[in-house]
Amino acid sequence: MSKRTSTSPRVRKHLDNAHLLENLVYMGEENVSTSIELIQYDKTQISERAVRPDEKLKELIKPDCVNWFRITGISDAGTTYNICKAFGIPRFDVKDLLSGYRVTKVITHDTNTFILMSGAYISEDKELIIYQNAFILGDNYVVSFQERPSTIFNDAKDAIKEGRVMIREKDEDYLLYILLNCLHSSFNDAIIKLNNRLNEMEDRLIDDDTENINVMRFISRRKKDASSLRRIIAPLREEYINLLHNTNKLIKPENIMYFEDFDDRLRTSLDDLLAFRESVSSLSDLYFNNNNLRLNNVIKKLTIVSTIFIPLTFMVGVWGMNFDYMPELRWAHGYLFAWGIMLLIVILAVFYLKRKRWF
Repeated sequence: MSKRTSTSPRVRKHLDNAHLLENLVYMGEENVSTSIELIQYDKTQISERAVRPDEKLKELIKPDCVNWFRITGISDAGTTYNICKAFGIPRFDVKDLLSGYRVTKVITHDTNTFILMSGAYISEDKELIIYQNAFILGDNYVVSFQERPSTIFNDAKDAIKEGRVMIREKDEDYLLYILLNCLHSSFNDAIIKLNNRLNEMEDRLIDDDTENINVMRFISRRKKDASSLRRIIAPLREEYINLLHNTNKLIKPENIMYFEDFDDRLRTSLDDLLAFRESVSSLSDLYFNNNNLRLNNVIKKLTIVSTIFIPLTFMVGVWGMNFDYMPELRWAHGYLFAWGIMLLIVILAVFYLKRKRWF
């Protein structure tokens, strides 16, 4: 039984009981028209071309090549369903792809393997962006779906063109491994960039340089980012065991070790994410400690002022009493004497507090 885990996007359509609808409905936030790029290669040659979504995609597969259908945009529910149907993906799996709930699942069918997962990267405005991805692994082909345009798979395409990392000598299962690693690299890159922002904020907190920054909002967003990334990576590792079981034998025995290595990388990413969450908690503690320290400094200054002025207040209170006989009130030099006494008290108090290192 496949476990389904969801991560809500920032903006998502809502339909009451959408799972009961007869028609397929795209529930995500992206409105991207479907485009398909077909990349076919073997040891000696490579070709690439654009394909119309209404073409019969399975008939384009060359049996002596690795065929990669790179699909961008799933907002057209009908087109997405027709593509998935052509490759033997059941309707309920397509519903999960279109749901917008960031479902994670790995399903092995008799003739293909369907992988549904989320991708993540840091945008130009330094915010975490999460979007839906899917893969279909079959005999001589890999189909990749991306909810929104992204350059994450460009490195894989360049590697195919240049014949790097043995990719041209391997089969379609190795291509799937490379694409999964591209997504994993985007996870790691997101965690690293978020960690760098945390370190930058920590330095500013230590230097007390946060005058125009809403630190609590920053910490709250980083907590949400950590939670979002965990809801991507943790379910993927749980579901990934279905891929390693390889019940339909689409992963070649000589390539199993690569997929086992990917499982280790997912575990490492979870450890890095745990460290990131602890760093967020530490930053929160540092922020509150700084606030407490700042408050303590204010109280300390007020205490110093009070310590100096309490004796003066006492003297003023004594001389302000309405008794008929107070000799110093009728003394010709009483006013100057009072000022002298008060200045002496201030000097002695400051000298004493200075020796005690209160300031």
